[in-house]
Amino acid sequence: MQDAMISSLKAYWERLRAGRIAPYRAEIDPREFETALENMFIVERIAPGNMRIRLAGMKVCEMMGMEVRGMQPSLFVVEADRARFDRLLGVVMSEPAVVEIGLEAPGRPGGVRAAMLLMPLRSDFGEINRVLGCASVDGAIVQAPLTFALKDIGISPIHAREAAAEAKRALPGFAEEQEGFEAPAPGPRLRAIEGNPEAGGEAGGKKRSPPKLRVIDCD
Repeated sequence: MQDAMISSLKAYWERLRAGRIAPYRAEIDPREFETALENMFIVERIAPGNMRIRLAGMKVCEMMGMEVRGMQPSLFVVEADRARFDRLLGVVMSEPAVVEIGLEAPGRPGGVRAAMLLMPLRSDFGEINRVLGCASVDGAIVQAPLTFALKDIGISPIHAREAAAEAKRALPGFAEEQEGFEAPAPGPRLRAIEGNPEAGGEAGGKKRSPPKLRVIDCD
């Protein structure tokens, strides 16, 4: 997907996550991607099968001809592709993965095309339940609403090695080298003193039992 706006937002997201699976929502600084701000949106998964648009730039609202905050993200695409689009949003959060989509508005003169980027975000509690998205439309929006059919789809899973590296950072000491065990230096040897072997026997005509005292002595 060769779109300068989308490429710049993706590069910002990559820098922000810094090798982690995904950055936190609170880490997003709109000043860092002002050129894409009007075209970006954030989707939140409220519950399984229930997603809502939490933030949307002015160009996204113009594309739909209304304020889209609080609405389902599937309204971006034609009815025949809505279930598929919802599944792609789920892939972004559950894999997680980066998804890039080529779009086309059916029935529009000249075939209006657009590109969309979807990337995972963490909540403040660390759960990946948000999507940072951007929609870039070729040319001017002549008439709203502008809904699209899905054309080209690219899915780039975040590699397991990056997940393992994050696990090490998340659990201090998880992969730290352990100090070797050293047996304590041998202490003084011990020997048993059984007592006077002559202490048993008879005394005063009475048989005495062997002594029960056992003393441990150190060399």
